[in-house]
Amino acid sequence: MLVVSVSYDKLRRVASSHPAYRLIEEGDRVEVLFYPPTEDSASSTSDFERDYSETVVRIIGVRRGDVVEFTEAFVERGNERRRLSLDELELWVNEIEWLA
Repeated sequence: MLVVSVSYDKLRRVASSHPAYRLIEEGDRVEVLFYPPTEDSASSTSDFERDYSETVVRIIGVRRGDVVEFTEAFVERGNERRRLSLDELELWVNEIEWLA
Protein backbone atom coordinates (compact mmCIF):
# COMPACT_ATOMS: atom_id res chain seq x y z
CA MET A 1 0.00 0.00 0.00
CA LEU A 2 1.31 3.44 -0.95
CA VAL A 3 1.97 5.78 1.97
CA VAL A 4 2.19 9.47 1.18
CA SER A 5 3.50 11.57 4.04
CA VAL A 6 5.05 14.93 4.80
CA SER A 7 6.77 16.49 7.79
CA TYR A 8 4.20 17.95 10.18
CA ASP A 9 6.44 20.97 10.90
CA LYS A 10 6.87 21.74 7.20
CA LEU A 11 3.15 21.42 6.61
CA ARG A 12 2.39 23.81 9.49
CA ARG A 13 5.01 26.29 8.25
CA VAL A 14 3.55 26.36 4.75
CA ALA A 15 -0.05 26.56 5.98
CA SER A 16 0.75 29.47 8.30
CA SER A 17 2.73 31.47 5.75
CA HIS A 18 0.90 30.87 2.46
CA PRO A 19 -2.63 32.28 1.98
CA ALA A 20 -3.68 29.43 -0.33
CA TYR A 21 -3.38 26.85 2.48
CA ARG A 22 -5.48 26.19 5.56
CA LEU A 23 -4.71 23.53 8.18
CA ILE A 24 -7.48 22.04 10.33
CA GLU A 25 -6.56 19.73 13.21
CA GLU A 26 -8.83 17.61 15.40
CA GLY A 27 -6.74 15.35 17.62
CA ASP A 28 -4.53 13.28 15.33
CA ARG A 29 -6.73 13.98 12.30
CA VAL A 30 -5.27 16.59 9.95
CA GLU A 31 -7.08 18.20 7.06
CA VAL A 32 -5.35 20.47 4.57
CA LEU A 33 -7.36 22.77 2.35
CA PHE A 34 -5.56 24.13 -0.67
CA TYR A 35 -7.17 26.88 -2.71
CA PRO A 36 -5.41 26.94 -6.08
CA PRO A 37 -5.14 30.27 -7.88
CA THR A 38 -7.35 31.06 -10.83
CA GLU A 39 -5.85 30.65 -14.26
CA ASP A 40 -5.36 34.43 -14.53
CA SER A 41 -3.58 34.77 -11.21
CA ALA A 42 -1.42 31.71 -11.89
CA SER A 43 -0.26 33.38 -15.09
CA SER A 44 0.41 36.67 -13.23
CA THR A 45 -2.28 38.62 -15.09
CA SER A 46 -4.15 39.46 -11.89
CA ASP A 47 -3.60 39.84 -8.16
CA PHE A 48 -2.94 36.36 -6.68
CA GLU A 49 -4.04 37.37 -3.18
CA ARG A 50 -7.44 38.46 -4.47
CA ASP A 51 -8.13 35.84 -7.11
CA TYR A 52 -8.44 32.31 -5.77
CA SER A 53 -10.52 29.83 -7.69
CA GLU A 54 -13.67 28.18 -6.41
CA THR A 55 -11.82 24.87 -6.46
CA VAL A 56 -10.63 23.37 -3.17
CA VAL A 57 -8.22 20.47 -2.83
CA ARG A 58 -9.07 18.72 0.46
CA ILE A 59 -6.32 16.40 1.76
CA ILE A 60 -7.02 14.30 4.85
CA GLY A 61 -4.49 12.46 6.95
CA VAL A 62 -3.38 11.27 10.35
CA ARG A 63 -0.53 12.74 12.39
CA ARG A 64 1.91 10.08 13.51
CA GLY A 65 4.63 11.72 15.56
CA ASP A 66 6.36 14.33 13.43
CA VAL A 67 4.83 13.26 10.10
CA VAL A 68 1.35 13.39 8.58
CA GLU A 69 0.31 10.31 6.60
CA PHE A 70 -2.38 11.14 4.06
CA THR A 71 -5.29 8.74 3.71
CA GLU A 72 -7.55 10.40 1.15
CA ALA A 73 -7.90 13.49 -0.99
CA PHE A 74 -10.56 15.20 -3.04
CA VAL A 75 -10.95 18.05 -5.52
CA GLU A 76 -14.13 19.97 -4.80
CA ARG A 77 -15.79 22.59 -6.96
CA GLY A 78 -19.31 23.68 -6.14
CA ASN A 79 -21.38 20.54 -5.65
CA GLU A 80 -18.88 18.34 -7.50
CA ARG A 81 -16.36 16.17 -5.67
CA ARG A 82 -13.70 14.00 -7.30
CA ARG A 83 -11.46 11.62 -5.36
CA LEU A 84 -7.72 11.90 -5.98
CA SER A 85 -5.48 8.88 -5.81
CA LEU A 86 -2.62 9.02 -3.33
CA ASP A 87 -0.27 8.78 -6.33
CA GLU A 88 -1.57 12.17 -7.42
CA LEU A 89 -0.50 13.71 -4.10
CA GLU A 90 3.20 13.04 -4.57
CA LEU A 91 3.69 16.17 -6.69
CA TRP A 92 1.85 18.22 -4.06
CA VAL A 93 4.05 16.78 -1.27
CA ASN A 94 7.12 17.80 -3.29
CA GLU A 95 5.72 21.34 -3.46
CA ILE A 96 5.25 21.42 0.34
CA GLU A 97 8.85 20.26 0.80
CA TRP A 98 10.02 23.00 -1.59
CA LEU A 99 7.89 25.79 -0.06
CA ALA A 100 8.99 24.95 3.49
